[in-house]
Amino acid sequence: MKGALVFGGSGGIGTAIAEELKDLDYKIVVADRRGPKPETCDHYVPVDVTKEADIKRAISFTQDNFGTLDAVINSQGIYILEAAELTKVSDWRKIIEVNLSSVFLVCKHTIPIMKWQRQGGYIINIASMSGLRGRAGKAAYCASKFGVIGLTESIYEELRGTKIRITAVCPASVDTSLTNNKHLLKRDEIEKILQPEDVARAVGELVESNPRVLRKTVVLDIELKIDKFQRLKTSKLE
Repeated sequence: MKGALVFGGSGGIGTAIAEELKDLDYKIVVADRRGPKPETCDHYVPVDVTKEADIKRAISFTQDNFGTLDAVINSQGIYILEAAELTKVSDWRKIIEVNLSSVFLVCKHTIPIMKWQRQGGYIINIASMSGLRGRAGKAAYCASKFGVIGLTESIYEELRGTKIRITAVCPASVDTSLTNNKHLLKRDEIEKILQPEDVARAVGELVESNPRVLRKTVVLDIELKIDKFQRLKTSKLE
């Protein structure tokens, strides 16, 4: 039996990842603020990812129930599109806390368990193309995703010689509620946006890949260049 824990698994990319891993015969725990679709997981643990105790509880629950922790996915995230000078300090702190600090906490408390298991495991952090290049109006979001990539690459080096793998997946624009601006795009542009299932398939390929193959980052690019700060002005903080 293989056990997987998906943080942020109740919507968008996280739901697609939970479904993909379930199709690959993983037992799934979804950890999120709100409950997932029942068919996407075996267990649901309500968590606030800004609270270390909640994160530790979800990790322990998965290991205790399945007897193994083979894959942990960090797909939690929030988003705001605002110029740096207009970004509220409270919004900045919340984005960093949810998008970056929670990923650090999940990694911090997952790695000792995976080392103890002696069979390794895979940690996959959903970052973004916005973590590879700064974009106007996305200072807080870009900073958080740059941080996720840097954190992942540092842990990658720390885990050399173990059986634990870690990868940052960096998708371009994905059609989710975080970037729900399709009404502002042309039809041919909409068709080029990634779907959550595209990201999920990449995650599935990673967890099923040969353990010899190590990847720090995986980039999922698209042909469409969305750099329309004025057209795509939105905010998604929950």
